[in-house]
Amino acid sequence: MLGIALTIALFGFILTFVVDVVRRDASKVIAALEGHSWKAGPTEGRPITIRFNPRRTEMKLEPMWQPGLRAAA
Repeated sequence: MLGIALTIALFGFILTFVVDVVRRDASKVIAALEGHSWKAGPTEGRPITIRFNPRRTEMKLEPMWQPGLRAAA
């Protein structure tokens, strides 16, 4: 009997908490369920310039060890 009372009290507490959150943040909850951000909106800003240099520079690195020693390993 005590277990049933505690379970009903727990469900009542959870239900009260959920109702309070929905009352306070209903617009946020609805926006989240629709897949939209509550605060996000169209922003005005300057266009971004991206610079691209198609030339590739080659770096020739000398090996740190001699090829003969590597083959011996």
